[in-house]
Amino acid sequence: MKKFLLFVGMILIVLTACNRQEAGIDISQIHFRIQSPYGNHYLTGKDIPFEATDDNGNDITPSVRFAVNGQNIGGSSYRFPSAGDYTVTATWDLGGGATVAADDTIHAHVIDPRSQTRVLIEDFTGTWCVNCPRVIYHLEQAMQQVPGIVPVAIHNRGYNTDPFHYDGVETLASEYGINAYPTPLINRTEVWDETTGHVQQYLQEIVPLGISVHNALNGNQWDITVKVRFDMDLQRDTLRLVVFVTEDHLHADQANTTSYYGGQNPIPNFEHNHVLRHSFTDPLGDAIPQAQQTFDNEYTWTYSGPVPAAVSDPANMRVTAFVVRGTSQAKTVNVNEANVNENADY
Repeated sequence: MKKFLLFVGMILIVLTACNRQEAGIDISQIHFRIQSPYGNHYLTGKDIPFEATDDNGNDITPSVRFAVNGQNIGGSSYRFPSAGDYTVTATWDLGGGATVAADDTIHAHVIDPRSQTRVLIEDFTGTWCVNCPRVIYHLEQAMQQVPGIVPVAIHNRGYNTDPFHYDGVETLASEYGINAYPTPLINRTEVWDETTGHVQQYLQEIVPLGISVHNALNGNQWDITVKVRFDMDLQRDTLRLVVFVTEDHLHADQANTTSYYGGQNPIPNFEHNHVLRHSFTDPLGDAIPQAQQTFDNEYTWTYSGPVPAAVSDPANMRVTAFVVRGTSQAKTVNVNEANVNENADY
């Protein structure tokens, strides 16, 4: 505490002096450090924030001027225009013409984005839901028009009539505030407005990690390997991996009061696709160790065992894997999927 009060006193003296000589203090005794929450590995086109702290751990970022390769960036974040190596430095303006340089320099290594951005749309739905065909139709249309959409249909039993009910739906609905059907969530962030334009907004984002899915089915033995490759240092983030099994070509009557699919109610023997049948992980995700969330590292998740009992036809299975960020209402960072006996790379 005494050290902190002395430090504040020194700064006040400097602020009222015309220069450091008049202040009569040695600014060489004033130190601060700079860093980025993303370490020193970055992606072009992505805003990278920088931080500054004094000897006591106080945030002094607003008082510091950051420079990249000697050029003032006019703030505390920077979007690197091209791949290469850069130096990030900073000076602290103490007033009266006195400045002090940061104790350290960030040696930044910047690469171009290398992982494909994909978008997760989770449709909270039900065979009993009279308005759900609207979202099903719009999702089918969007998938035909825009590559990169990964769909998951999450069924609720409703009036105990839905044969595709997923037992974890209540967990997801509670976490994300789902209280009406249909509700399509995009990247576990907001309700999808059912337009391709909304999807395109998310597809334009630069993602800091990629996901690969490899799997092989031999009889009833299913071997799955999911890898998460980090394109930046993300050790400060709370990340979790979700691995779902979905199934296509399931048939059941679908309630319908919309004009879609001919306006028939119910729609007999309606084909339901992307239906969530099983989650190998917690539906909210299993933790990825922060020590593994470093640039170029691959975090590996594996499964080797029988096909989940809920699956009707293994030939129609698909593995959907995605990473979410955060501790509450965690948002999707990136997603990938692979049909049975097929592989999907980053």
